[in-house]
Amino acid sequence: MIGRKGFQEVRDAYCEPFGLYTIRGFDERLPSMRAMQEKISTVLDGIVLLGALIVAISGILGKPLFYYEDAPVMSVFTAISLALMVTNRLARRLLFGWPTALTLALIGLVLGGNVSSILIQLTMPPELMQSFNIILTSVMTSVGLSLFCLYELLTALRETPRTGFILDDILLHLALVPGGLSLLGFLLQNPAYLSEGADPRVGISLLEMCFMALYAVSAVLSNRNLFLWGFLADGWSNRFVFAALFANQFIAPLIVAYLFVSASPIRPGLELFVMLAGVIATTSFLTFQAVLQRRKVMSAIPEQG
Repeated sequence: MIGRKGFQEVRDAYCEPFGLYTIRGFDERLPSMRAMQEKISTVLDGIVLLGALIVAISGILGKPLFYYEDAPVMSVFTAISLALMVTNRLARRLLFGWPTALTLALIGLVLGGNVSSILIQLTMPPELMQSFNIILTSVMTSVGLSLFCLYELLTALRETPRTGFILDDILLHLALVPGGLSLLGFLLQNPAYLSEGADPRVGISLLEMCFMALYAVSAVLSNRNLFLWGFLADGWSNRFVFAALFANQFIAPLIVAYLFVSASPIRPGLELFVMLAGVIATTSFLTFQAVLQRRKVMSAIPEQG
């Protein structure tokens, strides 16, 4: 058993090095920053909701925004998924008494729809999908949205725990990987990262990338219990390290792509594996840091006789 004194010592040991990682640190040190982050997160969610509704309505009316026959176009189903996810987040933040059951229902609906979309595209013949004459949500988009949904489900059921396994941080980071691959495709003009199957319209468009990036930024700003906040608050050296690791995920693949030009410009090359290696390096680095911090906290607990 840990006495009250032991808990206080653990709390102080955890709060001091990570001033932004706990509610105590936020409230006592930077109360204005907490309020500002909430406002920015709300504004970003509002932008995503408005944009998603415009895209969905225009698509339903038969006039999709930024429509190209030979390039990825944002699907109506993607817009509806984002609208439901953002509506849920705004409702949880702004509506007092918003039921958790309704959150689980909305997010579960989006998650199930995107998992079904993945299975349909992986199993249905391309000729049959083209006969429907609709723009489906791409597999990569569905993977990213599904990871966002898992994050939302976890944060709805419990607060982000302060453990060595930073699952919430990892889910947010992995949810951005599909968009990062498509951005790599736009920069390299490689259709292998842009479109899927026989329909070049099915992929992650630049508009989808922007919406999903805004969604991720809002998620980070609205959850001060993420390990990332504590890591960045521990000093400028940590901020530089994380910025370098995050930027390396995109810079290194570009350098490799230009130095080692693929023999087939329409297939993935070495840059794909370099980017995945960068993602693994970033997530594993943060996980190791969380484990070390957890051990530091546990070592501060006095032994009870």
